[in-house]
Amino acid sequence: MITPRDFESFKKGNRVVFKQIFDTFYKGLLIFARNFVQESDVAEDLVQEIFVKLWEKRETIENPTTIKAFLYVSVRNRALNHIRRSKIIQEHQKEEIQFKSSESFFKNQMIEEETYRMLLQAVDELEGQTKKVCVMSMNGVQNAQIAEELNLSTSTVKYHKTKAFDILRSRLKDHIFLLPILAQLLDL
Repeated sequence: MITPRDFESFKKGNRVVFKQIFDTFYKGLLIFARNFVQESDVAEDLVQEIFVKLWEKRETIENPTTIKAFLYVSVRNRALNHIRRSKIIQEHQKEEIQFKSSESFFKNQMIEEETYRMLLQAVDELEGQTKKVCVMSMNGVQNAQIAEELNLSTSTVKYHKTKAFDILRSRLKDHIFLLPILAQLLDL
């Protein structure tokens, strides 16, 4: 244990005394932390975080005998918090795997992919400025920016968006469910 004089020096920021405390407790705290978290890397991180916390709170520690208690209690609390967070994450991942393994998720993903494929194929068949305006709009570019980049007026951009919608509506008439998606993508 450190002397009262060294303790006062530590409280004032003496790094040599801090290193002595670190060397005295590090290995034991690491073994202690591993008993909780079972992972060496996580245990090392926890212990290092606690030593940082000790350094930051050094001025508030009242006597040298409380350092050991502070370190062990802090490591225990951090380890338990880590375990709690890990369990929550595992539960969430388990639920997500169950959901993504479901037949309905599979079908919804297939429908969504097929819908976008049909829509993109129809957009790809557009020509010239109408296609450029449509693609930019579907990528979230605002009318003013499209006009500036393509050297067009905003009314011309609106014209091309409307033209694209009309052409796509005609081509996708058998897939009426795409029209609201298309209207939203084109910001009409």
